[in-house]
Amino acid sequence: MTNDKALLPFDEGDGRLIRRQWHDGRWFFSVVDVVSLLTDTAAPRRYWSDLKRKLHEEGFESYEKIVQLKMRSLDGKNYATDAADAETMLRIVQSVSSPKAEPVKQWLAKVGTEKLEEIAESDVLSGLTAEQRAIFLRGQVADRNTTLAAAAHDVGVVSGRDFALFQDHGYRGLYAGETARDIAARKGLKRGQAILDWMGPDELAANLFRASLAEQRLRRGDATTKAEANAVHHQTGAAVRRVIIEQGAAVPEQLPTPDVSIQELQRREQKRLEAERQPSLFAEPTEPEGEQ
Repeated sequence: MTNDKALLPFDEGDGRLIRRQWHDGRWFFSVVDVVSLLTDTAAPRRYWSDLKRKLHEEGFESYEKIVQLKMRSLDGKNYATDAADAETMLRIVQSVSSPKAEPVKQWLAKVGTEKLEEIAESDVLSGLTAEQRAIFLRGQVADRNTTLAAAAHDVGVVSGRDFALFQDHGYRGLYAGETARDIAARKGLKRGQAILDWMGPDELAANLFRASLAEQRLRRGDATTKAEANAVHHQTGAAVRRVIIEQGAAVPEQLPTPDVSIQELQRREQKRLEAERQPSLFAEPTEPEGEQ
């Protein structure tokens, strides 16, 4: 299992270390460390302070996603520092003119998804009820769909309609030909109800695996056009389905539809936490345009 707090080497042989921490179900990276790597400046904190002010003034859409986390430094102590998840960090990297920008983006895309593949074998979900696992995984799928949309955008999947069609190709691979509309009809959903909000933890986990693998393939250059991206997504969905069948598990369309939506589970969980006066561990998922 990868450490939840780690000093991670950048894979370019220069000995640079990037601090990262597992937070809210995904990796966050030290912004100062990445800025230092990109710019080779002697004052990375000052450079980031100036860049942060500029991004805020320009209305940088991910500005509010930057958080302060206590991260372990080389002296073994934890210090508060600005941190961002892989998606937000990729956008920050794009704002810095540097010859290292492209290898840094590729590195972030790779290490930013590492723990997703470990979740099934870890104790991250072991102490949660089935309902809590569904809430957690729904948030993971929402985050993954956001970064998947960004990767697909780079190869021509631009509009909401494009992304919906792109998603359908993934669903068709995973669900033996069913589109999002077909899945919704089979589940008996009303217009406007998102299919991902009516899945249990096993079905959500299958879709998380599909989306994660599809994003990795797009980021490593397996597609250069919209049509190729659609084909990659279909192939990836079909590959995940084959793994499920080979393991003797139920394919997604055979899994039961929950009696209540994720939103209702979140409301119940929030009421329980409020009654116990505990902070919520679950955030409302946000989706890219065209997500279903």
